[in-house]
Amino acid sequence: MGETWMDFKQLHTFAVVAKEQNFSRAAELLNYSQSTVSEHIHALERELGVPLFDRLGRGVLLTEAGKRILVHVENLSGIEQQIRSIALGCDEPCGTLVIGAPESIIAYRLPRVLVEFRKRFPKVELKFQLGTCAELRSSLEVGAVDIALLIEAPVAADNLITEGLINEQIVLVSAPSHPLAEMDAIEAADLTGEVLLMVESTRGGWSYREIFENEMVETDVRPSQWLEFSSVEAIKQCAISGVGIALLPEITVRHEIADKKLKICGWPSIQIPTQMAWNKHRWISSAMQSFMRVVKEIDMAP
Repeated sequence: MGETWMDFKQLHTFAVVAKEQNFSRAAELLNYSQSTVSEHIHALERELGVPLFDRLGRGVLLTEAGKRILVHVENLSGIEQQIRSIALGCDEPCGTLVIGAPESIIAYRLPRVLVEFRKRFPKVELKFQLGTCAELRSSLEVGAVDIALLIEAPVAADNLITEGLINEQIVLVSAPSHPLAEMDAIEAADLTGEVLLMVESTRGGWSYREIFENEMVETDVRPSQWLEFSSVEAIKQCAISGVGIALLPEITVRHEIADKKLKICGWPSIQIPTQMAWNKHRWISSAMQSFMRVVKEIDMAP
């Protein structure tokens, strides 16, 4: 170990570089010179005795040690916010909270929670990060997200704590004019040659898409094409236009079904939970505690 001591400025610089994955962008955000950012990171690495980043061309990626350290740096940032709040005479929760969730949860499950949370805790700034469940679990692991809301089957993760909130019904929908919409019951073979409209793969999770794909593999069904989208709204509009059949949470197509723009096909629905997850090594700030409490208290139905 060297004779120097790490300080909050160095740790904050480390957290910003980890988020931006680039020294130049971090320097711009921090209003530092790039050489100052480099000095902060090198000083930390000397003090800790391990490399925090792999330098890859113009960008950087956290090393395994850097990923583990980032969680604790984020904890320190939260504690610093609490200390400053106390010094300013603010006893109620404040600071910034980063919430991660897929589009379907943010758009259809969270609005009532957010209205109530903002009413009770106006001094907490909320930021949202969209992503697949696998991406959000990775963000929790490295401390980039405070709390994630995931719609997937439970996945074992050593560093995460999950709590079930509500069961989602996943349905297969199509335009009312689609031939399969007239069938009372659809068998796997009926999907052969169809165009299926899907959300992006989680690539390592157990989302409703992966469960459905597994059913297709087990029954040796081969659709003519899988069309992948990052937007639930895009999937709905393509289904309404007759491009193909869509697999979506029932909550996201409820209005379109009521308006007879879409129809639920006779495929057995998939039941899958929406869960709240957080890193078990993360310091639970008063803002995190408050958000978790509101999520559990408020009916998340739209």
